[in-house]
Amino acid sequence: MKFFGLLKGKTRYEKAENYCITILIVGAVMLTTGIGLTIISTKGIPAILAMLGSFISFSATVALIFVWLFKELQGE
Repeated sequence: MKFFGLLKGKTRYEKAENYCITILIVGAVMLTTGIGLTIISTKGIPAILAMLGSFISFSATVALIFVWLFKELQGE
């Protein structure tokens, strides 16, 4: 589990930022895979995968913006 060691940061804001970016990348990969699979079939799993990926990406982006906002307000 060497990957999770890379997610650590000096402060709690950096750690939260790293996790948000990782979740954002996972959501983007899910979205891309879902959109790519809709070439084969537009119903079922590909559509759900694309919608779930877009929701995860959006949520992680909003969380990342709030982390940056709190980081600026705290002055760190």
